[in-house]
Amino acid sequence: MTRTQSIFALMLIGSFALGAPRAEAQVQGTIRGPGKSNYPIAVSPLKDLSSNHAGAKLATEFADILGRDLTLSGLFKVIDRSAYIEQPDTAGITAEQTNFDNWSVIGALALVKGSVLLVGDDVTVEARLFDVYQRRQLLGRRYTHATPQLMRRIANRFADEIMQQFTGERGPFDSRIAFVSTRGGRYKNIYVMSPDGGDLLQVTSGRNLDLSPSWSSDSHSLLYTSYKRGNPDLYRLDLIASSEVRLSSKQGLNLGGKWSPDGTRIAVALESQGNTDIFLLDPQGREVRRLTDHWSIDVSPSWSPDGQRIAFCSNRTGNPQIYVMNADGSGVTRISYEGSYNTSPAWSPKGDLIAYAGRAGGRFNIFTVKPDGSETKQLTSGQGNNEDPTWAPDGRYLAFSSTRTGRSLLYVMDRSGASQVALTHGTGDDTSPSWSHWLH
Repeated sequence: MTRTQSIFALMLIGSFALGAPRAEAQVQGTIRGPGKSNYPIAVSPLKDLSSNHAGAKLATEFADILGRDLTLSGLFKVIDRSAYIEQPDTAGITAEQTNFDNWSVIGALALVKGSVLLVGDDVTVEARLFDVYQRRQLLGRRYTHATPQLMRRIANRFADEIMQQFTGERGPFDSRIAFVSTRGGRYKNIYVMSPDGGDLLQVTSGRNLDLSPSWSSDSHSLLYTSYKRGNPDLYRLDLIASSEVRLSSKQGLNLGGKWSPDGTRIAVALESQGNTDIFLLDPQGREVRRLTDHWSIDVSPSWSPDGQRIAFCSNRTGNPQIYVMNADGSGVTRISYEGSYNTSPAWSPKGDLIAYAGRAGGRFNIFTVKPDGSETKQLTSGQGNNEDPTWAPDGRYLAFSSTRTGRSLLYVMDRSGASQVALTHGTGDDTSPSWSHWLH
């Protein structure tokens, strides 16, 4: 099994609940939304139960990744590990074995601890969440039949469950972000990473111009456009099978392919007789329907979560603006009016907002607007251009590209524009992020 297949495989981790008392209901919903609170939490390295300390690296890795996730959420303040009094290798992992005074004295209201057992290449992790004030376990999970390469997924999954516990909604971290980067040289290729910035994989290569990655609803494959044969053709890359199919090779643009939520159709911008319009294709790339037929350039389709409508960008009124239409092409309605250049719409998984990049004050920034065109809100500001918004699967976060520090890097923020944090670093330009659904 390749590294890509291992990271994306869904059946390698068995997850079992560890008993939690009924008092957990008292804590659920404590945090109402991103940016509303910084709940102090301590994340201890796991207790290594392996012989000869074989799992010591994994024990620390789990805590590092989980702490990074919780920090990125904007909901928690992860207490610095140097302040911890208790040592994981000599402490217990249950509520009865925990001295909660050691954690309350450093200001922790919540605590994560657990254990790791590494036998050969088989990993077992127990992770537990405690309420320090109530001295009770709130959440417990045992992950079995994993490998060391899956430790990041385990930490991401537990981060999602912690967020579920405190907000009532699952977190976004057991997912992947695809993006375009020149970090391998001057050519643009597609990369995939965890939302915390780890497990970076280059999934296309060569002296190519690869553009506009977009996930399938099962998070197993990507649509993208590539000039590898000279024309900007549409491809489907299966990350599990490590196979690729060219879906559309019409002369001219085959750009911005997006799967419908049910996986039965692909919306894509195709060039026809010198003009670019939105078309529907079937999963094999055959043309099903032409949705727009206008002298303007219509691009960047984005499906509503119920599959009934599509947002897109068109310059039919002179400058690029955001429009919404029914999935059969009827009922075209303009919804962006602020700014002279608005593009790259992305419909929230919750269905209530459409994010887009708009030019304001000479620079591009990220905006949101309701699907009826009301309540436009600017989320980013300051130096550089902020573009390419993409929603997390929970609809509470957005990833985007920004040149605020010079080169284009990927950032994450919550839907209010708070907690803007860089996800990528390096010498290349990172653009066009696409956030997948959950991996299971």
